[in-house]
Amino acid sequence: MRSREAKKFLLGLLLAEAGFTAAAALLFGAGTALLVALCSGTCLTMAVRFCIRRAQEIDQLSEYLASVYAGGEILDIRTQREGELNALRDDIYKITTILGQQKAALEADKRLLADFLGDVAHQLKTPIAAILLQTELWEDKAVPACEKDQCACNVAQAAERMSWLVEQLLKLCRLDAAVVRFEQKPNDALDLLRSAAQSVRPLCAGRGVTVEWTGQQVSCLCDRAWTLEALTNLAKNAAEHTKRGGKVTLSCEGNALYTEMTVENDGPPISQEEFPHLFQRFWRGKNAAPGSVGIGLALAKAIAQGQGGTVRAENGIRGPRFTLRFYAGDEAVTVLSLGSHPEAVF
Repeated sequence: MRSREAKKFLLGLLLAEAGFTAAAALLFGAGTALLVALCSGTCLTMAVRFCIRRAQEIDQLSEYLASVYAGGEILDIRTQREGELNALRDDIYKITTILGQQKAALEADKRLLADFLGDVAHQLKTPIAAILLQTELWEDKAVPACEKDQCACNVAQAAERMSWLVEQLLKLCRLDAAVVRFEQKPNDALDLLRSAAQSVRPLCAGRGVTVEWTGQQVSCLCDRAWTLEALTNLAKNAAEHTKRGGKVTLSCEGNALYTEMTVENDGPPISQEEFPHLFQRFWRGKNAAPGSVGIGLALAKAIAQGQGGTVRAENGIRGPRFTLRFYAGDEAVTVLSLGSHPEAVF
């Protein structure tokens, strides 16, 4: 036994036994002293065995903790027996289990961070390479002045793309870190759809796609700026997956529990293989538009979840359909107009 306290305890018992035996011999004779010695010896033996067993169990717990500290497997060391040491086993198991979960979460975060940085580097590599190439052409004296002007335009476009990408990544980082303070107030859902449609109007016009909005004029409890960001990303994604001559439709409806805003387009249906990956950042589907980064849907999901809402994707009758749902919370959804707003077509 390595415990100094246990050794002192056993030494005290041994001295007490010797004292009782000597006192019995002096007061009651040799026979009584022998009986006292036998009883004391039995008690001492039991105490020694108990201390040894307790010391062994403590050593086992120490070895187990050392193994866990070194990265070993977390075992279930709990028992059904009662006692202080068994209560300690239960507490150790609880603590090690929590630490194991925290370790797994940290390792997962580390892997996600590594993947995220790799994806960011990959996305920035293309515009940086374009800027370097255009700079070399600009410095080449043999390049005509008209081509140098085009080089300047190309550099500006690449820089603008980098600026946009960095801005989107910063938004994602703020949402992931839960530092965004959403100011959830009643907003006119139809007005949000109109603003989102106007934001993607140039993109739709360039692709020969029609965009419209329709639905009930209902109140939606949300942060206007961030929700508009999510809607615009969904509408942009829909426009990029719609063929020339197609249509993107934004609609809304609400009840006493929630408000839904839907973005639907005439594009090809989403395959079953793509559904699990739709909202993963930097993921691009087989029908993704050239130059697509793959963070718009991920950003829309983060914005919805940050406000206690949801976003879902499904294949509708016309084509892919994405729906944002925001719950009423303490304030019920207010129906501002029972009739439908006339369709607004750009």
